Amino acid sequence: MRPDSLPYSDISFEDFKIFLKQHKTKLQMNINVQIRLETNLSKEEQSIIEFLASSFLEILTGQDDKTVQTGLDSLLTTWVQTYSMILDYHYLHLFHVILEKAFANLLVNLADIKAYSYMFYLPIIAAKISSLFSNWKNAVNTVDHFYSHSAQSLLLSYLELFPLQQVFLVQSHNKTSPIIFGWGRTEQETSQRVPLYPLEVTSNAQFNAIAEHSLLLTVGETSLYLYPKATLEKEQEATIQNYLFRFSDFASYNAQYEKTQLNKLKILDELNKVLISYSGRNDFIKIIKGCEELLNFKRCVFYAYIPWSSEFKGVIGEELSKVQKTQGYVYPNQLFHSMLITKKPVFIKNPVHSVKRETIELFSLSSLIVAPICYYEEVLGWVTLDQVGQEFDCTQEDLQLIEEVCNRIGLFLKNFDHNVSPTNNIELTDRELSVLTLLADGYDNKKMGEFLHLSEHTIRDYISSLMLKLKAKNRTQVVSAGFRLGLLT
Repeated sequence: MRPDSLPYSDISFEDFKIFLKQHKTKLQMNINVQIRLETNLSKEEQSIIEFLASSFLEILTGQDDKTVQTGLDSLLTTWVQTYSMILDYHYLHLFHVILEKAFANLLVNLADIKAYSYMFYLPIIAAKISSLFSNWKNAVNTVDHFYSHSAQSLLLSYLELFPLQQVFLVQSHNKTSPIIFGWGRTEQETSQRVPLYPLEVTSNAQFNAIAEHSLLLTVGETSLYLYPKATLEKEQEATIQNYLFRFSDFASYNAQYEKTQLNKLKILDELNKVLISYSGRNDFIKIIKGCEELLNFKRCVFYAYIPWSSEFKGVIGEELSKVQKTQGYVYPNQLFHSMLITKKPVFIKNPVHSVKRETIELFSLSSLIVAPICYYEEVLGWVTLDQVGQEFDCTQEDLQLIEEVCNRIGLFLKNFDHNVSPTNNIELTDRELSVLTLLADGYDNKKMGEFLHLSEHTIRDYISSLMLKLKAKNRTQVVSAGFRLGLLT
């Protein structure tokens, strides 16, 4: 059958979602096979594309609540926001290509020719994802366009090329107390293109006299007065006007960037003070509380990650009994899997697609941020940040700041481990320390042997060695001595 004879018809998102649910397993298999066939992809690229595809299918097909009808835009927004720190245009392109190839292979083996209609829905999804990601990445608050020092310097350096003796920036000119910045130079200095220097505006009457003979250009609430107007040709006026509109976008972004960077430096400086003031892991609860206050969240919870068993356990946070009951395995949870791959924080606008229902109800979760605490490539655990049931928004700059905060905490924890040793002379091998840690977590000899790839007999030997070194009579005393001597935390 020729392509133009395919029975294409418009389909709804609900139709597309039903189709995905029917063929989800086969489609996921095709995606995984297709990723392996792309020999030019690195292992990291393969892992990330596989994860993105899996999470994409899960979020489009995973909602079983019949009472809640969530549209395509809402689901894609949730997906983009949740994995914004993983996504970039390179991965989005690879993801779309792999998805289309997997769809094509699926359709070849389907008897129903009408199924080809669903493939035409993919470009719609790709366009929406690209638009949402672009909006998220480039979101900027447009405030104080022209009032950062660097923006003013750049604007003045351009205007100095024209025969202007005075320049005034006025914000909220229609209000009783406008904000006025002025620069000027003499007529001779103008002909010599001497840089404009700051002026002090002594009165409104003085400014109004100059304004009558100035060229007025307006962008938003900002007015630009160029004096004297008579010296400018029409072509020059048009050139300045065009430049000003282009410059407005730059100045807006630059002002927000400078504000964000300044705020980031202040927070990191305060965090450094918090870290320096505490002496070690026993003060970690105070550090977590400090992060809660510095980052302006109502709740911060720390979860420890146990790599040899792929488990996580709640350790520190408000309502400690609830926190310490929260534990589980990293796999197959896609959210935790993504953190282990990318070492990046994720923002979850709506947790129903990523977090267990019991956990959502236990902590009254709405929006939240999950951020790994890492030391280089090692994940030590993660923190969750939320507003105790209140939904909130988050920018990419917010996530980058949180990532930097968590990296510094990871460095602090590892430096403490390296630099602070127990006051005794007891030295344990790496294997003995691993057995001691598993023993403290309550594992029996068989389970420890499985984790460490050792026989039960060898595990017993390590425990006997620990009992000898720690002068303990039994396993309980081994664990107790481990905590007392600072070998366990």
